[in-house]
Amino acid sequence: MSGNTTYFGIQYPSSSDYVKDGATAIQTVATGFDSAVAIPTYNAQTGTTYTFALTDIGKVVTASNAASQTYTIPPQASVVWVANTTLNVTNLGAGVVTFAGGAGVTVTNTAQTLTQYQSAQLIRTGSNAWTVVPTSGKLSAPGLTLINTSSFSAVASHSVNDVFSATYTNYRLIFESTHSSTGTTLRLRFRVGGADNTSSNYVFSAGVSNSAAGWSNIASSTGTTSFYAGELYDKSSNGIIDVFSPFVADNTQYLETGFSQTNGNATAATYGGGGMTVTTSYTGFTLFPATLNMTGSVSVYGYNI
Repeated sequence: MSGNTTYFGIQYPSSSDYVKDGATAIQTVATGFDSAVAIPTYNAQTGTTYTFALTDIGKVVTASNAASQTYTIPPQASVVWVANTTLNVTNLGAGVVTFAGGAGVTVTNTAQTLTQYQSAQLIRTGSNAWTVVPTSGKLSAPGLTLINTSSFSAVASHSVNDVFSATYTNYRLIFESTHSSTGTTLRLRFRVGGADNTSSNYVFSAGVSNSAAGWSNIASSTGTTSFYAGELYDKSSNGIIDVFSPFVADNTQYLETGFSQTNGNATAATYGGGGMTVTTSYTGFTLFPATLNMTGSVSVYGYNI
């Protein structure tokens, strides 16, 4: 035969060979399919960063590192991706794999990360558009998976984007803060596309028990622009906010419990709960004091159930 051409790991004889050496040429094609399709091939990666290549098509890219890793999809200008390309990734290591887009590349569902023994497909949906689709199901043990932790200092509000996704149905926010004064409330809004929902779509009831007055209903609303999420006192304020179905286009709901303490050692235990009156898919949230500024941190966890 005059020679073969290789496409994605399969050897194809030139067209003239099918006439000149027909039987041999057909055997070459059959052997190529056996090796490239019937038997999976792998690209084993062990570093903390990796950029996908055209040769990854048809393979499984395996990640194996004890530290966190970032896997990047390069733009069409760098790699001539064909239509409907699918890349397969499996994480074999203890470190979490995070996906990112190169220059000009939009990756939907980058909040989908791979813990050990989880897998995903990266599906090309446009010239520089990809989406991450988990394929391993819920392999993690039941519990909480950390998605994001962020800190803030002397701010009037703190926003967190792109933490709610199809990966988890429900989420837990763990909040801690100090405040320059006592007696102000913490508020919660949901956001999508980097913008808060500030419409009057929040309904809730909330209460507090302080060390002087006992329990009382401090707030309720049938339509306001934010949720009650706790009290902010000057010594310390801590709370847990459970968020139900924020990414699903449904009526997102929440429950809050918290505790605050003043420098004079007055205390307050808080509770709150409510829901949205619109069926919107949210990807993030904003926490803000009713007055003054706050300093602290908030962590976001996804529920495995």
